[in-house]
Amino acid sequence: MNRRPSPTEIPSHRLPKVMTATEMRKRWLDREVTPLSPILDMTVKYAGHWWNLDGTDAWVRATDPNAIALYEATQKRAAEVLAEIQRTLRH
Repeated sequence: MNRRPSPTEIPSHRLPKVMTATEMRKRWLDREVTPLSPILDMTVKYAGHWWNLDGTDAWVRATDPNAIALYEATQKRAAEVLAEIQRTLRH
């Protein structure tokens, strides 16, 4: 099955493997970046790919399938926990 990229997803061959903190900050300010969770913001999703902050001046695109699967599962679980907390606070 061929999956078409979403409008915000860029094919990996068109993305760099490393991006400066300044470049990522611009994308973050343009609301193109989603952190892994509200607390875990050193791993983010940009253009349909996961990126990790490496030190203070570089973001490295994740390419390991096991790491990517872990980020996806963690993001899903973090969203579930946040939704549960929000439900609890409303009652």
